[in-house]
Amino acid sequence: FCEMISAPSISRWAGPIIDVLLDYVGHVTLCSRLMEHLDSYSEWNVIKEKAALPRPLLQLCRLQVQRLAGRRRLKKLPLPGGLIRFLQHQEGSLEV
Repeated sequence: FCEMISAPSISRWAGPIIDVLLDYVGHVTLCSRLMEHLDSYSEWNVIKEKAALPRPLLQLCRLQVQRLAGRRRLKKLPLPGGLIRFLQHQEGSLEV
């Protein structure tokens, strides 16, 4: 993955791709090449912080709820719409 995403033809998309992947995994260590690539764009600092340990508690809770409830059952739970959208990665902040 590190070599593929660092290829010149894909590198401009590396930040957004890594950002989406980090939304769906509990723990991942990025290779030094990817960390350097993230450093090269100031707007990707948020992505680099997301990859750092420890993961934000909010993200870890979202992953755990998804695992326990299942992604398809989230819409059927008696939860506020804002919380369901947050759990499904459909908005950037939690507003309930």
